Amino acid sequence: MGLTDKRVVVTGSTRGIGLAIAKEFLTEGALVAIHGKNPDRLRDAEEMLEAFGHVLPILSDISTEEGITHLFEEVDSVFKGVDILVNNAALHEASSVSNAGWDAWERTIHANLRSVVMSSQLAFERMKNQHYGVVINASSFAACVPALPYGIYSSIKSSVLTLTRILAAEFAPWNIRVNAYIPGSIATDMNKGFVEKGNHSAVDPIALGRFGTAEEVAAPIVFLSSGKASYITGAALEISGGKFTVQNPASAWTD
Repeated sequence: MGLTDKRVVVTGSTRGIGLAIAKEFLTEGALVAIHGKNPDRLRDAEEMLEAFGHVLPILSDISTEEGITHLFEEVDSVFKGVDILVNNAALHEASSVSNAGWDAWERTIHANLRSVVMSSQLAFERMKNQHYGVVINASSFAACVPALPYGIYSSIKSSVLTLTRILAAEFAPWNIRVNAYIPGSIATDMNKGFVEKGNHSAVDPIALGRFGTAEEVAAPIVFLSSGKASYITGAALEISGGKFTVQNPASAWTD
């Protein structure tokens, strides 16, 4: 993919999709800064990934301005810049719009939107001087078809899609591309119990008839970050196994 020695930052990369993304970049020869706010998970992720290449672990809470600033200061001290930013970190909290207090909105906005805005701004400051860069933002299938009781989460992830298009246009004069990815039902540690129960109601809307894997999300993200995707910007790549391609995809499996 031509990513050897590219300096990559992947937020929220101690497990699940983020960890798989970091590993995929490392196998392509990139230098990868992994991030998390749990020290034990960060250490475990570093130990798992260091066999694949150069890993820089950074402990910070990017739901705060101080945490975001610290993240980029640490990257600068070792990598001396950023080529690719993957805004993967997110807070997935059940909060209904009809009865949630403003504190629930603030938690979700800070973790899922403000962190993306600020991280993108700080990455832009570094990328524009080299006239090159890629920013990839995590949205969610909940941005396409909202899910209850995740009303606030769905709303904010929808905002990430609009933000991606805006940043793609604003960053374009400096040869910086901005895209988003929309994961569907992915089997990760966070929903392991749900997946193991074999919940057919969750699989029925998926054309491929199964949950996806974190690795199946990571590979397309690395592609979007590479020169092979040089004319793709402002786009949102759905990685969902064909979820709701039609109203009743499960019927194709029974006819």
